[in-house]
Amino acid sequence: MNRRNFLKALAATGMSLSLPMISSPLSAAADSNRFWVMVNASGGWDPTALCDPKGNALRSDGRGPINNFAASAIRTAGNINYAAYSDTFVPRDTDTDSLDNFFAKHSGRLQVINGVDVGTNSHSVGSRFVWSGKTDMGNPSLAALISASAAPNKPMSYISNGGYDFTDSLVSASRISGSSSFNRLAFPNKPSPGGTDRYFKDEIYDLIQQAKMDSLQRQRSSEVLNKRRQKLNELLSARSGTDSLDQIVQKLPDNISGGLKGQAEMAAAAFASGLSVSANLNVGGFDTHSNHDTTQTRSINDLLDGIDHLWTELERQGIQDRTTIMIGSDFGRTPFFNGYNRDSGDLVGTGGKDHWNVTSVMVMGAGITGNRVIGGTDDLYGARRINPSTLAFDDSGILITPAHIHKALRRLTGLAGTELDSRYPVAVDDIPLFT
Repeated sequence: MNRRNFLKALAATGMSLSLPMISSPLSAAADSNRFWVMVNASGGWDPTALCDPKGNALRSDGRGPINNFAASAIRTAGNINYAAYSDTFVPRDTDTDSLDNFFAKHSGRLQVINGVDVGTNSHSVGSRFVWSGKTDMGNPSLAALISASAAPNKPMSYISNGGYDFTDSLVSASRISGSSSFNRLAFPNKPSPGGTDRYFKDEIYDLIQQAKMDSLQRQRSSEVLNKRRQKLNELLSARSGTDSLDQIVQKLPDNISGGLKGQAEMAAAAFASGLSVSANLNVGGFDTHSNHDTTQTRSINDLLDGIDHLWTELERQGIQDRTTIMIGSDFGRTPFFNGYNRDSGDLVGTGGKDHWNVTSVMVMGAGITGNRVIGGTDDLYGARRINPSTLAFDDSGILITPAHIHKALRRLTGLAGTELDSRYPVAVDDIPLFT
């Protein structure tokens, strides 16, 4: 299908895909042959049950464990420690041991940054800080900066499935809900993508499309306002473009997935088609103020299964050596459960965990030194300081923040020192997190 029909299909369903909103591209710095995926665990994950594991240490008053598994049960893959499943978690028949599967398979390409101080327990501020490197409003996400620098005029340069995706009008975020929806959109004249039935005969459908183009050309010719004429030119260019977008459909797997896996399939296909360079993937279920062990564990399972599927799709498309993945969340969860009785120390209710300013970030893929852990937390999940030069623990050092991570990522992406870097500065020292 051509771009004209693709955009028509999107408009008909209320989904958005638009050209960049800048009139001329910025000087390129990021590599348009590199791809970047930001995976957001929405709601605030618990790294003590993932990549910064804490066993059943007690509070200073002896009441309440950090987690319902023994410290001796913590697992290891290379240099990376990861959590055991909680003793209270009762798996479903469909649950697999995603922790073991993920870390055994990916630890060699995975870098973990623990003890990241977000400095807030606000969802909006935390999400903004983790994905833009700044807490104040008005700053584009890293994925948007990459797209604006590397490929501002690609039809779907920046794909977003949710999470923090503010662009400050540098590019347009193409909001695609997953590969299954896209597959239906790719064939707007068919009741079923795989069927042979048509709403209109092909020759009638082409006449309808041509009539729409003629109408748009007449609007452009009669428009006297410069800005409106510019936007009509962009729309006409998009609808009459010769670039074929059906290649995305051709690159999607035969059996389309839902959820995070479907988002992963869409991103990998768009990258391989040369239409995108960055993507937000988003999965929820991490705001576990109650029933923490069961809900958090299942959400972590879904997250890790989705990331593993993403890597499989990148390998299938042959672009895994050009793709970098960042995985993070709004913040962490409190070290202790919120359902313990003050007097007896017994757990009551469903045992949730609340918001905590300390979290972790995981990065994997191209340009990343795998099997590596930087930073950490103490026994009660407080962030530890590091030496900014050696990255070793140092009580006189600094706390790692998302700003430090973004400063280092901008260097990795090629954004450091560019016009965009100056326009949206990250005012912290550059520490060697990825070198």
